[in-house]
Amino acid sequence: MVDLINRDFGDYLVMRRIGSGAMAEVYLAEQKSLGRRVALKILKPELAGDEVHLQRFVREARAIARMVHPNLVQIYQADCFDNYWFIAQEYVSGQTLQNLIQTSSPLPAIRIAEILWQVSAALYVAQQAGIVHRDIKPENILIGDDGNVKITDFGLARFNDTGALALTQIGMTLGTPLYMSPEQTQGKPLDHRSDIYSLGITCYHAAASRPPFTGDTAIAVALQHVNSEPTPLKTIRPDLPDLLCRIIHRMIEKDAAERFQSFDEIRIELRTLYSVAMSDYETDFLSSSDGLNFDPIDKKVLERAEKLQSILKQSNDADKKNIHRLRYYLGASLFFVVLILSAVCLGYLHVTMMPNPLHPPTSDTIKKFDTVEEQWVYACILNSPEAWNCVIEYFPDADYFWGRKAKRQLIRYYFYFGERGDPERLLPLFQEFAQLSGVDGEDRALGLVGLAWYNAEIADINDQEKINTASDYLLQFYELNFNCSDPLLIQILDATKKNIQQKASHQKTQTDFSSIYQFRQNCYTPRPF
Repeated sequence: MVDLINRDFGDYLVMRRIGSGAMAEVYLAEQKSLGRRVALKILKPELAGDEVHLQRFVREARAIARMVHPNLVQIYQADCFDNYWFIAQEYVSGQTLQNLIQTSSPLPAIRIAEILWQVSAALYVAQQAGIVHRDIKPENILIGDDGNVKITDFGLARFNDTGALALTQIGMTLGTPLYMSPEQTQGKPLDHRSDIYSLGITCYHAAASRPPFTGDTAIAVALQHVNSEPTPLKTIRPDLPDLLCRIIHRMIEKDAAERFQSFDEIRIELRTLYSVAMSDYETDFLSSSDGLNFDPIDKKVLERAEKLQSILKQSNDADKKNIHRLRYYLGASLFFVVLILSAVCLGYLHVTMMPNPLHPPTSDTIKKFDTVEEQWVYACILNSPEAWNCVIEYFPDADYFWGRKAKRQLIRYYFYFGERGDPERLLPLFQEFAQLSGVDGEDRALGLVGLAWYNAEIADINDQEKINTASDYLLQFYELNFNCSDPLLIQILDATKKNIQQKASHQKTQTDFSSIYQFRQNCYTPRPF
């Protein structure tokens, strides 16, 4: 290609080269007629005569031109000048996400959430337009100096409408292997859920400072996308909120049906994450729900959580204003009085609103809220057996869904934090869950595994009867042929297996765990709770 720097290119003055790819060179240029800077993407001359590459280049311009969104790089012009095909598009002053990861990794949770929020918003527009990007990766996500995120490079985009050009036979696995979905590596038909997977892998990379799958060849990486499970993010980044890890892991499910089915679903989960775990951060992105299509149940829960958060924030703001007012009118002579009163108020709030491990709250001291949703959010804050029991006791006529969720939290609490697992406290909960019908398969599975764990836990060494009972419950669970996605169930299952193997002393009492191990391998990577 002829050196274009410092030369006129139609209405543009080329200033410097800012990037290069397999298909095009990208220059910073000034549009003389409007006096603005643009990114000038020029198709390499050796590819301009190739019909496939030319169609793909034009496809990118058409793809972006069909969409208008603040998180999408905007197209200004697509044309041919002096036998050079070019696209003039919005210039973003900043860096790529790849550069940011290389210089600032691992990224903090709030930054990952902000990037995921903005990219999901843009790709939701593409989803609505029937466009699959097919090459979502850190290099194609631009981070502006102002913090705004924009998606670029729709050169591999595919239209889902019937009149679109089809490049399937020529490039069915186009994309970057490090971030390609399993169905993309296998050349299967793609929809927006493939982009959800690629975005999830990108977020995993931003959080862990490395992609989940690497290899010496593209084929080696592609096979891992199809067959291997990634290391749980919580293992690599214990500081990340559990819900953020869960969101990313769900995005990178092997089966597209198990992922989020829409980019809007991801943003709804991010709003919940922000309300529960990140409300102390100042952000212009996650604090807004504009444009989201909420499911009625999700919206109700989120509204209750935000209402509770707002009440607490207003209370704190009012306290601060009162303190400043008193200081102003009473002067320095009353400073210590105000300080003492403030300490008393803060101590009262700490005792009444937050769990105290030395003096845990009782059912009599836990506030009752107007709705079961608000009670649930408050129980999440306290995280004590008394708080979860109050969800059940205060709202006995509420949807059984809430009571069941509260009982699951009791099981989790006693199993993780109780003395030696608190077997006797867990027994009635496991018995209740084990008696459920097939409709409630996941809870029934938890009950059966729990009863197996209980018998194995209380069994003495060589207690053949209880070991056999535990094995029977475990086999009942396995016969359900249940596709497990519950990290609590998986951990109880592992503990049960270990207990039985340690305590069984005779060959005839030892359970064959090969099929159960295979089931465990097929389970979903443990999701943080």
